[in-house]
Amino acid sequence: MAEQASAKPRTRVFYLDNLRIYLTILVILHHAALAYGGAGNWGVKDPAVDDISPIFLVFFNAVNQTYFMSAFFLLAGYFTPRSFESKGSKQFLIDRLIRLGIPIVIYTTILVSINEYILDVWYRGTPYNRRIEYDPGPLWLVQALLFFAVIYVIFRALADRSATKKSIQLYPDRFPPDAVLFLCIGILTVLTFIEHLVFPVGKAIFLNFQAGFFVHYTFCFYIGVLAYRGDWFRRLSKAQARRWGIMSLVVIPLVFVMFILGGALESEENVAKFMGGLYWQSFVFSLWLTFLMVGIIVFLLYFFRERLNQAGPIAKSMAANVYTVYIIHQTVLYTLNILLLGIHIPTIVKFLIAGLIAVPVCFLLSSLIRRIPYARRVLG
Repeated sequence: MAEQASAKPRTRVFYLDNLRIYLTILVILHHAALAYGGAGNWGVKDPAVDDISPIFLVFFNAVNQTYFMSAFFLLAGYFTPRSFESKGSKQFLIDRLIRLGIPIVIYTTILVSINEYILDVWYRGTPYNRRIEYDPGPLWLVQALLFFAVIYVIFRALADRSATKKSIQLYPDRFPPDAVLFLCIGILTVLTFIEHLVFPVGKAIFLNFQAGFFVHYTFCFYIGVLAYRGDWFRRLSKAQARRWGIMSLVVIPLVFVMFILGGALESEENVAKFMGGLYWQSFVFSLWLTFLMVGIIVFLLYFFRERLNQAGPIAKSMAANVYTVYIIHQTVLYTLNILLLGIHIPTIVKFLIAGLIAVPVCFLLSSLIRRIPYARRVLG
């Protein structure tokens, strides 16, 4: 079979589950920050009571955005070949439709109505006005994974019918070297810059896809497939991971230099130049985003593999619930954001309180939801 795995099926490794837990918690905190001054659209806005908190939250969200969703796509791609080969193309597609399609239907019919009710009645103080429109909200990620899975099945069908049926496998005995990673950063920077000419950062398009980062997401999903083939995650060395971790720490604060030199403090028009267009600001910002996407993910893969590759009962339970948490976290956060509106405390403290409450509540609700009959067939 084309692209058939050359290695034996790998045993489950806890560090990838723990990485998924970390990324899911980061999603909750990222969206919690949007209510209190972080850059991005969110249903509830609680204006900051100081000037420092919004700066911190914008920075926090900007760094998160460089890598956390891309890391989800990388992990999804990594687990795709094994699932495909254990089930076959037909059963794999059926499984994807159940696991990904049903949550999309539930969100766009039930959860979105609950969210609209919360925002209309509790937040805006207006009568509930049901909008008939397709809104996948944060489940644009699930849509994208379903789309990528279909493409993968088509590719495998075409590859299996080819005359050579040659396996696609790069760097089968080592993690890609730094030179290749720098080359990828260069190519992805140019592609991202071009992407932002049409779809500026933060602009959603058809089916709410986050088009401004789709170059990164597509790259990471299919690199995840190659990573599985070459067993790259296990072969990543301490020295290489450390280099990329140090480089990322150096590059992260350069965003302030970028924005100051680019005039972002002077006007909103200059800020928009970083989000997209034929401006040097957009190109440099694309480079910053891409470098950190690669650097931070490389470092996190090694860090979790070496330091967080064990799991007790709590971690195992959380790992089983991350998918459901992702689906329901928006509703939980909207409720908490509104409940905290009347509390007059420093904005950064309110953000921390919202995050500290939302995380355990989301995981607790998820564990209860997964006890519903047949729910685990969909939610895992």
